[in-house]
Amino acid sequence: MARSVVRLWNSEFGLNARLSPEEPSPDRFGQARYSVRAAGNRALQAGEELRFARTSRSADERNAYLRGAFQGAGSVVRPGYRKGHHLEFAHRDEPFIRRVAACSRTPLRVIRRRGRWVAYTKSADGVTTLLAQMGLHEAVLEYEARAILGEAKANANRVTNFDSANAQRVARAAARQQKALAGLDPEDLPPALREMLDLRLEHPDASLSELARLGGISKSAANHRLRRLLALSG
Repeated sequence: MARSVVRLWNSEFGLNARLSPEEPSPDRFGQARYSVRAAGNRALQAGEELRFARTSRSADERNAYLRGAFQGAGSVVRPGYRKGHHLEFAHRDEPFIRRVAACSRTPLRVIRRRGRWVAYTKSADGVTTLLAQMGLHEAVLEYEARAILGEAKANANRVTNFDSANAQRVARAAARQQKALAGLDPEDLPPALREMLDLRLEHPDASLSELARLGGISKSAANHRLRRLLALSG
């Protein structure tokens, strides 16, 4: 990126720009940091032209600015199961981060974090809008595909957990009923309750709906008979 700046300054402004490493060397990504330096009146004029252009950018220029900013100071979290959506630009220079936020078509929140200024979005639409604005259309497709896959996995896990919890509740309720009803004498019960007692003892793991179907009665009637049996057992 620094070499590209040197070439642009040489070709667009005729400047003899120089590339030099900057101390301290590594940045937050562990990469070396460089400065591009140019001297003379032409360099001052070029700086003024760049400052003017920075305040009157077209849409294409804003998009190009974002692409460069993302290369140098941006990052995005891959979406997936148990991962949220997050794209950010982080840099020590607050005006730079605020220019990035101003160029973005999606709102970016700007905060200071661990000595750096950060502009970020945590929404899926915000991430894909920014990627599309920077012309990263293949990345948008891959991001959306990963997000859909992650959501599908999360939904599958929620359904599995719900089914498992529901099965455990049914098993515990059946065990309690089995224990309570085992002491009842069928001969002391009316036919309807005797039939329900036999069904529950024969099918200890059956749900209320299954007991109703086996007895050929409504779920409400099955629930009423079980309650009467439990009352008698207490």
